[in-house]
Amino acid sequence: MTDQEKNRRFIAKKIASWFHAGDVVNLGVGVPVLVADYIEDGVTIQSENGLLGVGETYDGLNPEAPYFNAAGFSTHLEKGASVFDICTSFGMIRKGRIKCTVLGCFEVSEYGDLANWARPGSYPGMGGAMDLVTGIKDVIVATDHCTKSGKPKIVKECTLPLTGKGCVDWIVTEMAVFKVSNTDGLTLMSHRVGVNVDMIREKTGAPFKVSPELRLM
Repeated sequence: MTDQEKNRRFIAKKIASWFHAGDVVNLGVGVPVLVADYIEDGVTIQSENGLLGVGETYDGLNPEAPYFNAAGFSTHLEKGASVFDICTSFGMIRKGRIKCTVLGCFEVSEYGDLANWARPGSYPGMGGAMDLVTGIKDVIVATDHCTKSGKPKIVKECTLPLTGKGCVDWIVTEMAVFKVSNTDGLTLMSHRVGVNVDMIREKTGAPFKVSPELRLM
C-alpha cells in the first residue's frame, strides 16, 4: 500500500468514527467510498444510483457482482438492503432523508464553496453532486490536503466550476480536520500526530483560525 493509499484510509477511518447506529449516510466518489469499509454496525449507507444498505467494496472489479455503488465499484449489500430506481433515490436526497454526505473535491474554499465535478482535461459530469450539497444538511469533504503536484486543495477562492456555494461543513484531510463556516471561514479543530499548525498553514491555500480546544485526530 502506498503512502497516499494509507493516508486515504486514515481519512476514511476518521470520518467513519463520526457516525452512529441509526445514521443514514451518502458516500461520493474517491476517498469517500472507503468510509464504507470502516462503518460501525447500524449505520446505513445510501448510494445515489439506487442502493440503501451498501456494504464493503470488493477488492477490484468483480464482473460477477450484481451491485455497484455510485463510484462504479462492485459492492456487497448489507442484510435488509433495498434496491430502487434513481428517482426514488433522489427523492430521499431532496427531501432531506439523508443525515450526511461525504464528498471528494478538486477545490474547496475557506467559506465552504465546493468544486468537485470538472477540471481542465477532465469533465466527468455533474452526477448527483449538486443535489447532494443542496438536499443534505451536513456535507463533509474527504480529500488529500494537496494535489499530486503539491498545490493546496483548500483555497481562498475556487477557480474551477462550482458544485455549490457555502455548502461544506467539514473538511477532513490526512493532515487535519477543519470546521467550515460560510461567514467565518475555516477553523482548525484537530491535526494528525507528527503534524503541527505551521506545517498545515504552509500547505493550505487559505487562512484559518485555530480552535482553543485543538486536539489530535
